[in-house]
Amino acid sequence: MRILKEEEFNNLALKGKGRSSPIFNSIVNLNVGEAILIEKKDWNRKASPSTLVKYIEKTCGLKFTCGALVNGQGWAVKRIDNGTQGNSKIITAPKIQKEIVLESKINSEEIKTDNGQLKLKSEIVIFYLGRIAACKIEKIEDSLKAVMDQFWEQDRVLLKKIFMEAIEVLSASNHIVIENGKTYIPLKQTVR
Repeated sequence: MRILKEEEFNNLALKGKGRSSPIFNSIVNLNVGEAILIEKKDWNRKASPSTLVKYIEKTCGLKFTCGALVNGQGWAVKRIDNGTQGNSKIITAPKIQKEIVLESKINSEEIKTDNGQLKLKSEIVIFYLGRIAACKIEKIEDSLKAVMDQFWEQDRVLLKKIFMEAIEVLSASNHIVIENGKTYIPLKQTVR
């Protein structure tokens, strides 16, 4: 055992708990639009990182979107713009804050354009048809949940609207059949 000078102590890599853990600090210090990947080996708690994310949202006034990876190898957390919430704390410097606001406007404008929504809609349709082809029959709520998980970085209200429009169009064109809240691909009838 020996006495450490202040400089030596500051250079040590300490293993933190709670608010001083590397994961907590990484999430809190994310700028709008930035994301981190939390691998399974980095997370040793029973509850998923979404509980930590909700705690940070509540205490720091920040907004995030969080989701588990499809392959089960971890979670992704992305900081999103919290809009005009009154109680939110501004952690970044004013110059950086302006850059973040400009970046978030560009991203939201890209989604609002017809081309951006059309691309998102086509990706959702392809993803959905792939699931239906594999599952044969699926509840609409399960399909919607899968779409939300797959496109976790997008606005959930927009995703739901686009998904519902897509299945209505697919149903009207007889590509899928909707019955009792479930969808499936109809069998082809042979013409005699």
